[in-house]
Amino acid sequence: MNNRICEITAMLLAIMFMFGPSLTFASFSYDEMTKDDPYHVGKITYHRKLACNTCPLSNTVIDASMYKSIVQRINNDEQLTSLLNEKERLAVSQYLEYLFTPR
Repeated sequence: MNNRICEITAMLLAIMFMFGPSLTFASFSYDEMTKDDPYHVGKITYHRKLACNTCPLSNTVIDASMYKSIVQRINNDEQLTSLLNEKERLAVSQYLEYLFTPR
């Protein structure tokens, strides 16, 4: 009898998993306002144009003691200024400043 209950329970669980709703749901919300938010634009720009695998800062680990020198390089280094327009440079600078200044 006990074996029969286990079989029925296992069968019901299998049916539930096959035909029931998914137990996990992925959710991604994109606020339309973030496209103009300097923090968001700076973060995306930094990771896509400066810190990707083939980007100029890919091997650079930035910490609180050196982020200001990176901001200066973004504004003065010819290689980095050619990668970013003025809006992107400002956004990356604001992103790094927000990320590394104490609150």
